[in-house]
Amino acid sequence: MLLCPHCGHENRAGTIYCERCGVALVPIPLSTRKFEGDDAVGSTDQLGTDGVLILQIENDETPIVVQMRREVILGRVTETEDAERTYINLLPYGADEAGVSRRHARLLRDGQAVYLLDLNSTNGTHINGEPLPPGVEKRLRDGDELTLGRLKLYIYFKP
Repeated sequence: MLLCPHCGHENRAGTIYCERCGVALVPIPLSTRKFEGDDAVGSTDQLGTDGVLILQIENDETPIVVQMRREVILGRVTETEDAERTYINLLPYGADEAGVSRRHARLLRDGQAVYLLDLNSTNGTHINGEPLPPGVEKRLRDGDELTLGRLKLYIYFKP
């Protein structure tokens, strides 16, 4: 059995993505990215065929790799949270000090598109420096910079 370090679910041996939350259980090879020129990140708003999303927290070397199902809640997870929902716990990345709400924002998958929705967070959400009003869904692109409170992270779509 493989224990998910994110949600604690016991997965069958050989499982790559947690059966409950979709977070990668093993290191996932990531393609090399170009950050300059016309082929830089931000060129697509479509998830790859396997639906994998990569969240890179600013100043952290290890990305969070998630196989997107329907929705993912970004925030500060406590022991009382609903285990049936997929939560990305940002506490280990300084979320509390950065003003991230417990249920700060939601990533929603619709086909190969991913949308971000602020869940009426206390300190707000920004996409590429632009405020995202609570309750408004905004389609994300590969390479977008998200700011939850004062915590910056980057979103990439695995090809």
